[in-house]
Amino acid sequence: MIRITSARMNGFLLLKIVAVLAIGFVVAGCARTNYVGYDKETVSVPGLPMRTVAVQVDDAYFSDFPDCTIIMPTRTAAGLEYFKPLVEEALGYHMTRKVARVVGRTERDLRARQASLEVGRIEDRKVLAEATECKTLLYSRVVGPGHTYLVVWSQVQIGLEVVMLRATDGHVLWKARHIADRSDGGLPLSPIGIVVATYSSSQFSSDREIAESVVDDAVRRIVRSLPNARTYR
Repeated sequence: MIRITSARMNGFLLLKIVAVLAIGFVVAGCARTNYVGYDKETVSVPGLPMRTVAVQVDDAYFSDFPDCTIIMPTRTAAGLEYFKPLVEEALGYHMTRKVARVVGRTERDLRARQASLEVGRIEDRKVLAEATECKTLLYSRVVGPGHTYLVVWSQVQIGLEVVMLRATDGHVLWKARHIADRSDGGLPLSPIGIVVATYSSSQFSSDREIAESVVDDAVRRIVRSLPNARTYR
């Protein structure tokens, strides 16, 4: 009986290993970012690298490739203000690979203060664009839930939308949206599992760099959908 039980246990263990490997192969095959039309839904499955970026590029973008853009103040849902500077900084960095000149939040705010401009007003935005010789404005919006902490499982998830407008008339040249997330912890199946999951979840939740990484992932994937204006000028 002992031999039979051991054989069965070994068989179950083998099946579990095979199942884990199979899941690993499936996940690896899904580890890519899909770019779809803007009317499609974006997808994010916590714990799995299934990613979708919805994008739309207007014909006007190709007829007059922008050589400069201004990173405008990021809008967020209530309780997500922490993400504002992270998004603006990430956009300022990644957009330099697509557009010859990027006016980041530091230069934007300095110029606005010097000229007594309120970037929330349409007319002042036009004046700012003229002063910086930029033809486009880059807007972004962050939605939640942001941070989620459930003792044995933690997650940072944001939905990000980025829109490029022509400064003169507000015409939308490009827009894209994406949901990015990271999580840690899990469903504990034993007392030891509870301890391990709780520790992992707590460490994850207290790591401020996680939010920066999630924002950078979202911005990088979104900006990748923008045709490179640097190569066309």
